[in-house]
Amino acid sequence: MNASSYKRINDLLGWLVFVIASATYVLTVEPTTSFWDCGEYIATSVKLQVGHPPGAPLFQLMGAVVGNLFAGDVTQQAYYVNLLSAFSSSFTILFLFWSITAIAKRLIARLGEQTPARTIAIFGAGAVGALAYTFSDSFWFSAVEGEVYAMSSFFTALAFWAGLKWEAAVDHDPYANRWLLLVAYAVGLTVGVHILAFLVIPAVVMVVYYKLYSDRSWKGFIIANTISVAVLAFVFAIIVPFILKVFGFLEIQSVNTVGLPKNSGTLLAFGLFVGAVVYGLQWAKKTNKPLISQGILAVVFIMIGYSTFLTLAIRSNTNTPIDENNPEDAISLLAYYNREQYGDWPVLYGQSFNAPLDPQQPYKDGKPTYAFSEETGKYEVTNDGKAAVPNYDKRYIGFFPRMWSDQSDHVQNYMSLMKITDKEAPISFGKHFGFFVKYQIGQLWFRYFMWNFAGRQNDEQNRYEFTKGNWITGISFWDEARLGPQDNQPTFLKNNPARNVYYALPLVLGLVGLFFQFSKDKDHTWVLTSLFLFTGIAVAVYTNQKPFEPRERDYAFVGSFYVFAIWIGLGVVALVEWLGKLRSTATAALVTAAMLVAVPGLMAQQNWDDHNRSNRYTARDIAKAYLDSCEKNAILFTNGDNDTFPLWYVQEVEGYRTDVRIVNLSLLNTDWYIDMMKRKFYDSEPVPFTFEKSEYVQGTRDVLYFQDMGLKGRWYVQDFLDYAKRSDDGVMFTAFAGTDSPKKLPFFPMKNFRVPVSKADVVKAGLANDSTAIPEYIDWNWGSSIVAKRDLMVIDLIAHNDWSRPIYFSTTVGSSPSSFFWLQDYLQLEGLVYRFVPTASAGAGNGYEFGSVNTEKCYNLMVNPEGAAGKFNFGNMEVPDVFLDETVRRSTFNLRATYARTANALARAGQTEKAIEVLNTATSKMPVSKLGYDYFSLGLIEGYYVAGDAESAKAMAEGFKTDIVQRLEYFAQFKGKQARQVRSEVEANMQYLQMLARMNLQYTVGMALTQEAYQADPLVQLYEKYAQQFGIQQQQ
Repeated sequence: MNASSYKRINDLLGWLVFVIASATYVLTVEPTTSFWDCGEYIATSVKLQVGHPPGAPLFQLMGAVVGNLFAGDVTQQAYYVNLLSAFSSSFTILFLFWSITAIAKRLIARLGEQTPARTIAIFGAGAVGALAYTFSDSFWFSAVEGEVYAMSSFFTALAFWAGLKWEAAVDHDPYANRWLLLVAYAVGLTVGVHILAFLVIPAVVMVVYYKLYSDRSWKGFIIANTISVAVLAFVFAIIVPFILKVFGFLEIQSVNTVGLPKNSGTLLAFGLFVGAVVYGLQWAKKTNKPLISQGILAVVFIMIGYSTFLTLAIRSNTNTPIDENNPEDAISLLAYYNREQYGDWPVLYGQSFNAPLDPQQPYKDGKPTYAFSEETGKYEVTNDGKAAVPNYDKRYIGFFPRMWSDQSDHVQNYMSLMKITDKEAPISFGKHFGFFVKYQIGQLWFRYFMWNFAGRQNDEQNRYEFTKGNWITGISFWDEARLGPQDNQPTFLKNNPARNVYYALPLVLGLVGLFFQFSKDKDHTWVLTSLFLFTGIAVAVYTNQKPFEPRERDYAFVGSFYVFAIWIGLGVVALVEWLGKLRSTATAALVTAAMLVAVPGLMAQQNWDDHNRSNRYTARDIAKAYLDSCEKNAILFTNGDNDTFPLWYVQEVEGYRTDVRIVNLSLLNTDWYIDMMKRKFYDSEPVPFTFEKSEYVQGTRDVLYFQDMGLKGRWYVQDFLDYAKRSDDGVMFTAFAGTDSPKKLPFFPMKNFRVPVSKADVVKAGLANDSTAIPEYIDWNWGSSIVAKRDLMVIDLIAHNDWSRPIYFSTTVGSSPSSFFWLQDYLQLEGLVYRFVPTASAGAGNGYEFGSVNTEKCYNLMVNPEGAAGKFNFGNMEVPDVFLDETVRRSTFNLRATYARTANALARAGQTEKAIEVLNTATSKMPVSKLGYDYFSLGLIEGYYVAGDAESAKAMAEGFKTDIVQRLEYFAQFKGKQARQVRSEVEANMQYLQMLARMNLQYTVGMALTQEAYQADPLVQLYEKYAQQFGIQQQQ
């Protein structure tokens, strides 16, 4: 086959694979927002706003184009942003195909003549490898939602393909280095999406090394790899941060020293940069140094890509409704790019989790923080940075600190996983490295890797349980050795749509390809291995993840899965070569066809049902339910990603309930977010905080500390606020006195507050009809020894609340009184939110039931048989073929609990028919056939009993019992160490069984219960049987 024919077929087959991938992703893409960051990305894309650091301006620009150009109405804009991810993914597959065929062709060239059979093997390798990645679990997940990872993968694929194009062209094309400039441009562009593509740089450097240098000694190898890492460090840690630092320095000097207007220094720095580039290019041309010229151009192309960040600064200056970190000048843009909001963490050197502060110098000075003052026209120091950086005891600082977070749950998990018994002793390097291997590599990267190429048990979050989120193969004896018995599995395991078994066929084929390439082409084997390690192991090193993350992080490692897909493709070449004398066009085609079926075909068949989101609207509808729970012009406090970002989406994009002001408590500790809250957006009035900017600017009143001075009585909350706004020595104490870094910190001497209540305002707000039932004041007992900045803002809002503007807390804010600022008795459940009310009502105290229930409002919201707008809808949650992933399923815990509580309250108020309607809605919209049984199912069962529908209660209890028995019978097969591993799951199911038994006795026998009746109850007998079998102490 001549070169032109080969190129034509290679191009056509690449586009055919692209069409297959595109069809797959378009057919399975989510039609609206998803949970986690998707709502934020879609909202900030469609309206070009400023999302969380380090930003994704290129993604947002492209999202704005597709979302506004093609969508027919606002409800379709999310779909088109999601399609941006879908087509980014299919273009990734296109370049992956061409990369595989390029590598396979090089491999064949080393074996001899490229016969027709070998040509089929090359194309077969491209198709099998590219389609395997198309249908891989992690990549497919990101391909069908509006997130940055799909586009980031595209730029990674483009950059690597461009490096291979340079390799193929450099011997005959005098302009081949243009491909390296394309690599630089792709890397620059990916800064505006996600930094994953940076990690392709070492692999491209090694491609260049192997092509231009014949030295294959260990010395040459080490030098080349050192240079490759240095180039990565130069691009990642020097070019962009250094240039931004220069911009920031010149900006401050120009404005503060010279007296020029704001942004003058930025323009000066830009002019100097352009001048330096022009001079450098002219000098290189004059001295005939083309490589220097091309190096300068590479930096320019990287900076052109980075220039998309200018849109963030431009849009931030317009004070968009979402304006995270307010990066409106070079100084704040650098802080934004460096993710300073999230703090720092050690990577190669630093402290262990138990490191105490240095006793002599507990804190070191940090860098000052500047902010532009409109009053003075200068950049003023808002935080001098004095004694701001923790200085840890040197005995607890060392190389490769893997266990570093001092958050209490992380500490507990570190100690448990690594069997650390002495919390005070320094942690050895061996322990740190052991954690790296066991958790960061084994539990995270390797488990995710095996998910994609061996098989996945389900999509539950894994914390070393045998039944949640493990990798499996579908080969019983292999899985049984790791995870215990595979026979007689309960329904929740064997019928889970997210159970995907590939029998390790992709893994085996990839390993075949890897070893075959290593035996024939060690140079390119290392090129791919380098990319594999940097996008896998190096990611684990850099992110230094903690146990346990709030969600699975497999999306961070997809670059390494991309590389393995190349080896899967090369496995086809290996199989065809191993045919030896039997190798022919027919046998090569047969091998290719067989591998297409056995690997990507099997992966597509297994993964389709749990990756198909084409009819799922749950995140959008749940977001609307939160907003519909609020009265007009409300303030709604939220806390996490999933009770905030979907709400941002429906407000910003669909224009839904824009009168409600969403206040995220996690962000309320920052001055820029308080600034946002004090501005009017759409139909929402500003949040009436009384603090001025100078009183809450970062570094000021970040935390107030309690100092017990023996004061008695209560502090009127306005008096407390007046005290908190003081800055004199009378409200300060000296921490770390007697050290080299004493710090003056604000304190407060009393925790008991009193909030006066205006009865007339309460009646006017419709919260009461009879003023005599309204208390004169709210006594508020602060339960912490600190008051953070966000706490001050909440106290300020409560103090100046005239009840005309409803204040709500999302029910997902937390499960303890501290989550609700110890106002838990002054909350009233209204749908999916708690309303702050002046009358106290003690809740059940179980962590998710606080205050009272507005049964009328809850009923009107929750029962919605017609699917009317303004009431609760479930986004097709009940539709049989709509897959509910782990995040969606977790969201139903709160929904089930809220429905159960409402039903119980209605029933106890004598409104049994309405109670049953609420329960029937819950069980039909959140059916056990989709969601199974959990702790919150017990509340629904009890609701049926209380409402007098014993038949429904018993039917649901019977289903729950059957599920428990299945699980216990399965766990009974485990022996020895494996039995101990499932002990906690056994105990949880025994508790559920015991609760069912007690509930049955309470509502069927009641006060007539005798010892004989208790012993004769079937559920009690069942519990006692398993209690004896598992050695669990029985409780009556």
